[in-house]
Amino acid sequence: MTEHTELKIRTRAYALWQEHGCKEGQDMDFWLLAEREILGAAATPETLPKAPAKAAAKPKAVAKPKAAAKPKAPAKPKPAAK
Repeated sequence: MTEHTELKIRTRAYALWQEHGCKEGQDMDFWLLAEREILGAAATPETLPKAPAKAAAKPKAVAKPKAAAKPKAPAKPKPAAK
């Protein structure tokens, strides 16, 4: 591998690391992915790190199920007028 190729891989791996939130411990994953991109080998979906959502959406409020409507009580008869 030439110094030029290694520099391109290093630069791409760093960019991938930044795009994925600068998470520690995935340096080899990003290096190998960048190497495949630069050298032209196909990357398989299992080897691709998952990118975090760019803007975390607020969780949607879960609608509470409506309680079953209670049947109305029968109307009480009005007292007779005197």
